[in-house]
Amino acid sequence: MIVKDEEELLSRSLTSVAGIASEIIVVDTGSTDRSAAIARDFGASVYAHEWEDDFSKARNQALDAASGDWILVLDADEELAPECLPLLSKSLCRSDAFAYALHFVNYYGQLTEYLSFTDSCCRLFRNLPDLRYSGKIHEDIVPSLLKRHLTPIPSRITIRHYGYLENRVRQKRKPQRNAALLAKAIAETPWDSRLQYALGTEYLHAEQYSEAMGVFLPLLKSLEPSCGFYPDLLLKTALLLRVQKSNDEALRLVKEGLRLFPDFTDLWDLLGDLCVERAEYGSARKAYECSLLQTPRSGLYASQTGSGSFATAHRLGQLQEKLLNRAEALRSYRQALDSFPRYEPAWRRWLELTAAEGRWAELLYCLRSWQAKLTPQQWTEAVRCLLRYNELPLAQRIREWVPKSVLASLNPLSLRLSQWLIRCKQGDKAVVLAELQGLNEPKEGTLDIELLRWALQFDLSAAKEDDRQELVRDESAAADERTFLTACTVFLEAACWDGLVRYLRHSVGALRHLPGLLRPPLLQLVVQAPDLALQAILSRCNRDRLSPQELCAYGLLCGALQRWKEADAALRQVQDRLPDWPLPRLILAQAYQSLAFERLGQPQEKAEWLKLSLWLSA
Repeated sequence: MIVKDEEELLSRSLTSVAGIASEIIVVDTGSTDRSAAIARDFGASVYAHEWEDDFSKARNQALDAASGDWILVLDADEELAPECLPLLSKSLCRSDAFAYALHFVNYYGQLTEYLSFTDSCCRLFRNLPDLRYSGKIHEDIVPSLLKRHLTPIPSRITIRHYGYLENRVRQKRKPQRNAALLAKAIAETPWDSRLQYALGTEYLHAEQYSEAMGVFLPLLKSLEPSCGFYPDLLLKTALLLRVQKSNDEALRLVKEGLRLFPDFTDLWDLLGDLCVERAEYGSARKAYECSLLQTPRSGLYASQTGSGSFATAHRLGQLQEKLLNRAEALRSYRQALDSFPRYEPAWRRWLELTAAEGRWAELLYCLRSWQAKLTPQQWTEAVRCLLRYNELPLAQRIREWVPKSVLASLNPLSLRLSQWLIRCKQGDKAVVLAELQGLNEPKEGTLDIELLRWALQFDLSAAKEDDRQELVRDESAAADERTFLTACTVFLEAACWDGLVRYLRHSVGALRHLPGLLRPPLLQLVVQAPDLALQAILSRCNRDRLSPQELCAYGLLCGALQRWKEADAALRQVQDRLPDWPLPRLILAQAYQSLAFERLGQPQEKAEWLKLSLWLSA
């Protein structure tokens, strides 16, 4: 390992190998923090190295100091996945193995379990005197292996890499540092296409798209498809063409790439995305389905996590929703979650659609199947979703399924929140308010709990008018949309209808932020509110300032209130602005049907309007 000022991350990296490494070699290239001291705490031998803008020299100094039979190379922002320790031990016992290409999971942006891409890199190899790194930057051991006619064996030993996380990139200024080193290295070896590709990638990470394209396009024309990084270069070039709105050229390149690499799932996904943008929905569906059928060759492609699996199934679900195929969309979302239950984009759509369809048996079965893999947030969302649909017994039942490990991670008061909401729906608002006001230490509660207390005060008139005005002024001081919509959510979830009406009447933020109630997911709560609340919302809306989606929701709510002329006018206004959008026509048809049933003395339930509201989030 080579380090410089890595005290924040070093302990995690060294902990991951402390139980299996017979020795730890750390080469310090000029740290001014506690990096060296931390390494010594783990029993590492620490060697000073004067930095010469050459990563290989530093790596090779570490190799020179190593005495074990095998070498595992890690960086401070990496860790060995603990579940891979048995596989690592087994791999070291193979007499025919000299090196392994390890499986890397590279997290980027904000740290999220599924926001990552995977690739492979040779980091585990025998300690042989002629195996040494080459290259001043993006140093590589493989050329040294090839001289001995050896190739790394692809392995599922997993290294988690956190170096592309947003705060890490900003702190270390990696794109600027690497671009400067690469420019210097390319000046010395201008024929090295690997360095040119790395430079283009640094431009891409820095969002310097024109510069990246200036590197990638000539390189793509000059290389043979057999080049190891050619598939990744082709994908990045196609993505850049899409960013630059050259979709026809991107489509041509993707199709050429699939001819060469038919098992590259990321190319199939990109083909599907491009077809969706061209409204070629049949071709998009086929592309996503092809992605899901592939088994990519191990180690050949750098790939987005979930491509060909849960992320692709989610894309297919979104497409099916766009085509108004709700049953197929649900099937795709469930396919995504069966593969990875914690995938939040698919989870939220599956949960809402399953509840709206009243598929309670399926919901219970799936929650049982995924029980041990769901996050605390997902359990909370499941309970609150059932509360929105007034399925109080089911909500209570699901609360009892939450694993003990999840319960232990939650704020004790948060655990009571769902129970308080259930009791509010059952009409025990006064008792709940008394319990909330009796909390010994309100500051330990969550924002939702404080807002619930506040909403109940409004609803029950437990606060004097002056107090209510003061509460509204407190909210208006922040006056941002999130504050307003969070408050409205609690009113809706706790069935505090009178309080909601008062809040909309007095809140300064209502006039500016009320359109947020016409957008999913709050729209689904609003549709289920009593007529009094719907009328209060519509009366405060300025129709001329609504977006087409919001205006469509406005027409839907008018239909739910049987205000047919207003519904017709709003929906026709949307049709005039977006003539190709089918949803306004669908809602208008529902309005005509409901009017017909009303005249026959058979008024329809709001459930039909609720189902339609879900298409607005498709």
